[in-house]
Amino acid sequence: MLDEWDDAEGAEMIQIRDFMVDFRLNDEGDLELAEFGESCRDTILAKAYPRLLEAITAAPTTPAGHTTEEGKVMVRKAVDEERKRSLKPTRSPQPATEAARTLQKRMGASAAYANRAVEEIASKILGQTPGTGRKQ
Repeated sequence: MLDEWDDAEGAEMIQIRDFMVDFRLNDEGDLELAEFGESCRDTILAKAYPRLLEAITAAPTTPAGHTTEEGKVMVRKAVDEERKRSLKPTRSPQPATEAARTLQKRMGASAAYANRAVEEIASKILGQTPGTGRKQ
Protein backbone atom coordinates (compact mmCIF):
# COMPACT_ATOMS: atom_id res chain seq x y z
CA MET A 1 0.00 0.00 0.00
CA LEU A 2 2.89 2.38 0.67
CA ASP A 3 3.95 2.12 -2.99
CA GLU A 4 0.72 3.83 -4.10
CA TRP A 5 2.42 7.25 -4.21
CA ASP A 6 6.08 6.41 -4.61
CA ASP A 7 8.72 3.80 -3.91
CA ALA A 8 8.57 3.17 -0.18
CA GLU A 9 11.80 1.19 0.10
CA GLY A 10 13.53 2.03 3.34
CA ALA A 11 10.59 4.11 4.59
CA GLU A 12 10.27 4.26 8.33
CA MET A 13 6.93 3.37 9.81
CA ILE A 14 5.82 4.34 13.30
CA GLN A 15 2.72 3.57 15.30
CA ILE A 16 0.64 6.58 16.31
CA ARG A 17 -1.64 5.84 19.25
CA ASP A 18 -3.99 8.80 19.04
CA PHE A 19 -4.35 9.09 15.27
CA MET A 20 -7.10 11.56 14.56
CA VAL A 21 -7.73 13.53 11.37
CA ASP A 22 -10.51 15.82 10.21
CA PHE A 23 -11.54 15.85 6.55
CA ARG A 24 -13.69 18.29 4.62
CA LEU A 25 -15.41 18.00 1.25
CA ASN A 26 -14.11 20.39 -1.41
CA ASP A 27 -16.10 21.91 -4.28
CA GLU A 28 -14.95 19.18 -6.68
CA GLY A 29 -16.32 16.41 -4.45
CA ASP A 30 -12.93 15.26 -3.16
CA LEU A 31 -11.87 14.89 0.45
CA GLU A 32 -9.27 17.31 1.77
CA LEU A 33 -7.39 17.17 5.02
CA ALA A 34 -8.78 19.82 7.33
CA GLU A 35 -6.39 19.14 10.22
CA PHE A 36 -4.65 16.53 12.33
CA GLY A 37 -5.51 16.00 15.96
CA GLU A 38 -3.00 17.86 18.15
CA SER A 39 -1.42 14.73 19.63
CA CYS A 40 -1.15 13.10 16.19
CA ARG A 41 0.40 16.24 14.66
CA ASP A 42 2.96 16.54 17.46
CA THR A 43 3.92 12.86 17.17
CA ILE A 44 4.50 13.20 13.42
CA LEU A 45 6.47 16.44 13.81
CA ALA A 46 8.60 15.02 16.63
CA LYS A 47 9.56 11.98 14.58
CA ALA A 48 9.76 13.39 11.04
CA TYR A 49 10.49 17.11 11.53
CA PRO A 50 12.06 17.67 14.96
CA ARG A 51 13.65 21.02 14.03
CA LEU A 52 10.30 22.35 12.89
CA LEU A 53 8.57 21.24 16.09
CA GLU A 54 11.31 22.94 18.10
CA ALA A 55 10.83 26.19 16.14
CA ILE A 56 7.04 26.07 16.46
CA THR A 57 7.33 25.51 20.20
CA ALA A 58 9.91 28.30 20.66
CA ALA A 59 8.25 30.83 18.33
CA PRO A 60 7.01 33.91 20.17
CA THR A 61 3.27 34.53 20.18
CA THR A 62 0.97 37.47 20.77
CA PRO A 63 -1.21 37.63 23.91
CA ALA A 64 -4.03 36.24 21.72
CA GLY A 65 -1.90 33.17 20.92
CA HIS A 66 -1.01 34.01 17.31
CA THR A 67 2.55 33.58 16.07
CA THR A 68 4.41 36.91 15.81
CA GLU A 69 6.26 37.96 12.64
CA GLU A 70 9.53 36.99 14.33
CA GLY A 71 8.04 33.58 15.14
CA LYS A 72 6.87 33.13 11.53
CA VAL A 73 10.43 33.80 10.34
CA MET A 74 11.71 31.16 12.78
CA VAL A 75 9.18 28.62 11.49
CA ARG A 76 9.92 29.38 7.81
CA LYS A 77 13.65 28.93 8.49
CA ALA A 78 12.98 25.58 10.18
CA VAL A 79 10.82 24.47 7.23
CA ASP A 80 13.68 25.30 4.84
CA GLU A 81 16.13 23.36 7.02
CA GLU A 82 13.84 20.34 7.20
CA ARG A 83 13.37 20.31 3.42
CA LYS A 84 17.13 20.34 2.90
CA ARG A 85 17.81 17.71 5.54
CA SER A 86 18.62 14.34 4.05
CA LEU A 87 16.57 11.51 5.47
CA LYS A 88 18.39 8.20 5.34
CA PRO A 89 16.44 4.96 5.03
CA THR A 90 16.14 3.10 8.32
CA ARG A 91 16.75 -0.27 6.70
CA SER A 92 18.38 -1.62 3.57
CA PRO A 93 16.06 -2.06 0.61
CA GLN A 94 14.96 -5.60 -0.13
CA PRO A 95 16.45 -6.85 -3.42
CA ALA A 96 14.05 -7.98 -6.12
CA THR A 97 14.04 -11.65 -7.00
CA GLU A 98 15.05 -12.53 -10.52
CA ALA A 99 11.41 -13.06 -11.51
CA ALA A 100 10.37 -9.71 -10.03
CA ARG A 101 13.03 -7.51 -11.65
CA THR A 102 11.16 -7.08 -14.95
CA LEU A 103 7.94 -6.23 -13.14
CA GLN A 104 9.82 -3.80 -10.91
CA LYS A 105 11.31 -1.97 -13.90
CA ARG A 106 8.04 -1.81 -15.86
CA MET A 107 5.99 -0.54 -12.93
CA GLY A 108 8.63 1.56 -11.21
CA ALA A 109 7.65 -0.30 -8.05
CA SER A 110 9.72 -1.23 -5.05
CA ALA A 111 11.38 -4.61 -4.90
CA ALA A 112 9.15 -5.57 -1.97
CA TYR A 113 6.00 -4.85 -4.00
CA ALA A 114 7.29 -6.65 -7.11
CA ASN A 115 8.37 -9.68 -5.05
CA ARG A 116 4.96 -9.86 -3.38
CA ALA A 117 3.11 -9.55 -6.71
CA VAL A 118 5.19 -12.33 -8.29
CA GLU A 119 4.61 -14.52 -5.22
CA GLU A 120 0.82 -13.98 -5.38
CA ILE A 121 0.69 -14.71 -9.12
CA ALA A 122 2.82 -17.84 -8.71
CA SER A 123 0.58 -19.06 -5.87
CA LYS A 124 -2.53 -18.62 -8.02
CA ILE A 125 -0.95 -20.45 -10.95
CA LEU A 126 0.32 -23.29 -8.77
CA GLY A 127 -3.05 -23.52 -7.04
CA GLN A 128 -4.77 -23.97 -10.42
CA THR A 129 -2.29 -26.55 -11.73
CA PRO A 130 -3.62 -30.07 -11.29
CA GLY A 131 -1.33 -32.26 -9.23
CA THR A 132 -0.12 -35.69 -10.31
CA GLY A 133 -0.86 -37.19 -6.95
CA ARG A 134 2.77 -37.84 -6.14
CA LYS A 135 5.12 -35.77 -4.04
CA GLN A 136 8.22 -34.38 -5.63
